[in-house]
Amino acid sequence: MKNSACGFDLDTLPGISKILCLDEVVSTQAVARELALEGTSEKTLVLAETQTGGRGRLGRGWESSKGGLYMTVLLRPETSLKFLPDLSVLCGEVVAETITALYGIKTRVKDPNDVYAFHPARRKWLKISGILAESSSINRDAGWLLLGIGVNLNNRVKLDTAASVRGIKGAEVSREDFLRAFFGAFWLRYASWAYSSQAKSR
Repeated sequence: MKNSACGFDLDTLPGISKILCLDEVVSTQAVARELALEGTSEKTLVLAETQTGGRGRLGRGWESSKGGLYMTVLLRPETSLKFLPDLSVLCGEVVAETITALYGIKTRVKDPNDVYAFHPARRKWLKISGILAESSSINRDAGWLLLGIGVNLNNRVKLDTAASVRGIKGAEVSREDFLRAFFGAFWLRYASWAYSSQAKSR
């Protein structure tokens, strides 16, 4: 695990209280889990240039070559575990909306945790992002929640079933712009989800 400046300025990233930037990790999820167990504050973001053991839902591997966006956000919502799957879908919707808004790419969400993009040249819907939500539980409440997000931005994609923004648009895009746009929208949806979940729990 090597430290990195991530190559861009994140001082004004919306809503994030702490950022850990790393060159190479097994997975950002594993690093964030250690931070959660140590009591690190909510809204901590772990970013990595590459992952050697990135994974998706049900233990499936996630290709994590340089140029993609690999991150985990540490959250501490005061809500019941039964509402957590809704947050995974919500996150996927925000990723999809961000990709469409920034790059004009058609997207759709496949529940519970995948985002697909339409590749005009190949005339196919291909996977462009995956979400992985994990949690601790205390008396059926979430002690902490890890929201892992992988987005194929500028990385080369080997799988025939996947695509990247660069592969579709033919040019590199800014990871910083994506992060700012994503979190600018995500926190509004997250606040609404947390409020609604708490109300339903009463």
